[in-house]
Amino acid sequence: MLHKILESYGGNLPEDIKVIFCNTGLEHHETYEFIHRIGQEWCPVVWLEYTLTPEGKPFYTKVSYETASREGEPFTKLIAKKKYLPNPVARICTVNMKITTVQKYMRHVYGMTEWNRVLGLRSEETKRVSRMRLMEDVSMPMADAGDTKEDVIKFWDGHGLDLRLPLRGNILSNCVGCYLKSYQSLEEISRYDPSHFTWWIETEKHTGNRFRNDRPDYETIKANAHKQMAFDFGDTIDCFCTD
Repeated sequence: MLHKILESYGGNLPEDIKVIFCNTGLEHHETYEFIHRIGQEWCPVVWLEYTLTPEGKPFYTKVSYETASREGEPFTKLIAKKKYLPNPVARICTVNMKITTVQKYMRHVYGMTEWNRVLGLRSEETKRVSRMRLMEDVSMPMADAGDTKEDVIKFWDGHGLDLRLPLRGNILSNCVGCYLKSYQSLEEISRYDPSHFTWWIETEKHTGNRFRNDRPDYETIKANAHKQMAFDFGDTIDCFCTD
């Protein structure tokens, strides 16, 4: 999507178009590398993180590839502020660490209260596209153009800037250990690299709560993954991280 937008402007974005990445601190390291490459080769990318003012009010902080959090710090601040863990019923992650963070930035830096959000939803993502069409401040050029998953794969196939996620790449996207991912995906991630569970395990222990009560905690998932035990706790829930 970004490449097509750049093409439509002759390779240079006008001043009123900003590319923003909101970091949770729990992305796969290849995601950070990918965004860094985009910023170097295509166009400037603004890196933002959720933070709190000295008075404890939600705000943003502008970071960079070099200074961005890698240990879940923005997420930890959000949980400390809300005093509870996000869960499938109360999905506070996207609203606070992404949507609200961008709002704080746009209002503080540009004095803007209205702008258009451009989302990379594809044409076959019909439910998400239909829901987002109800919002007046959202554009979805890929869905409008009829672009599909196959079109995206074809574009990136062999491209030098491609996102180089291992395994089945999509299971490592967004927050690697996201509680909305399927149990099977989390087990696969743990077998590949259990270090991705460190923050999730420590956060559950520190708060004395769990991200989900309908399946084992992260420490147990990690242990089960290395016992080669098979469990089925249902399918992945759509996390709406781009909505």
